[in-house]
Amino acid sequence: MYTYCLECGWQASTATFETDTAVSKSAIEHFVETGHTVESVRLPPPAVVLESSSNN
Repeated sequence: MYTYCLECGWQASTATFETDTAVSKSAIEHFVETGHTVESVRLPPPAVVLESSSNN
């Protein structure tokens, strides 16, 4: 997960924190302290597994 502030250079990601939960908590703390708008994107996107059901 990558989270960033739309108003300043603040950012957090799972590269710097262990879990998505820790990133989210950090983003909430940034919002509460500053009132800035925070945006999040999930990185990398969830993998999609396609299974074929061919029975030849």
